[in-house]
Amino acid sequence: MIYVTGDMHGELEVFSERKLGQIKKNDTLIVTGDFGFIWNGSKEEQKNLKKLGKKKYNILFVEGARENLELIKQHEEVDFCGGKAYRITDNIYCLKRGDIYTIEGRRILALGGGLPPFEDQDEENPPSMPTDDELNQTVENLQAHHREVDIIITHEAPASVKKLIDRRAAINDLNIFLDTVLHNTRCGKWFFGSLHQDRAISENLICVFEDVYGIR
Repeated sequence: MIYVTGDMHGELEVFSERKLGQIKKNDTLIVTGDFGFIWNGSKEEQKNLKKLGKKKYNILFVEGARENLELIKQHEEVDFCGGKAYRITDNIYCLKRGDIYTIEGRRILALGGGLPPFEDQDEENPPSMPTDDELNQTVENLQAHHREVDIIITHEAPASVKKLIDRRAAINDLNIFLDTVLHNTRCGKWFFGSLHQDRAISENLICVFEDVYGIR
């Protein structure tokens, strides 16, 4: 079974605070960005990754607005469920932007990256928006799947959805691109996490933070 949850920011406690105990062996947990466990390469970080590496299920994540992308990209890039991914441990993978994966029989589009509020931007770990090549790859992959997938996982929200949740929210180029995807793609469920809320906008558009959604 596939489960989806929101930002973790490298806090190991969330694995006991959230309803993650229901996840069983060989299940899949997907995090909608700001995973945060690959940040500075410290001994404590390595210890935490070792603990997570003992989980009996896969932990997948897309990049959020606050990630150490350079450190993530130092990990081996491997073939994974029909796409490419960075293998952090044997059960932890960072999904590449724009790739479509087949996981437990479902086609899943992953598109990480984002832009935090200006006051939260970090010069040492600057935010990373998808490149033009990554966005073009996203479009090509969607076209190859006849613009139809079962699940979309992003960190940012489509522009129209972001404004619906917060009228004062700043809109960036990625939000506008995701709006185009929203209006031109058939999708069963779309999860995004950047707004730090647990709120279902509709039956298939879900803003997730601390909740854990199971998809049968």
